[in-house]
Amino acid sequence: MNIQDLHIGMLCNTRKGSGTVAWVDAESRSVHMTDVSDNHHFEVNFEDIFDDAQIHNREDTYY
Repeated sequence: MNIQDLHIGMLCNTRKGSGTVAWVDAESRSVHMTDVSDNHHFEVNFEDIFDDAQIHNREDTYY
C-alpha cells in the first residue's frame, strides 16, 4: 500500500487499533485517525498501518 492509496473515511487496522482516516500528512508520513469504538483521535505512522482483508468501508456492497 502507498500513502496515496489512503483516503479520508477509509477504515484501516493499526497496531493501536482500528479506525477511520481523518486526514493524511504525506510530508511526515503520519495518518490521523478516529477510533471506531469511541471517536477518540489518534496518530500513527504510515508504516504502522497494515492491510486486513476483513475490514471494509461502509460504502462497499456485497452480493
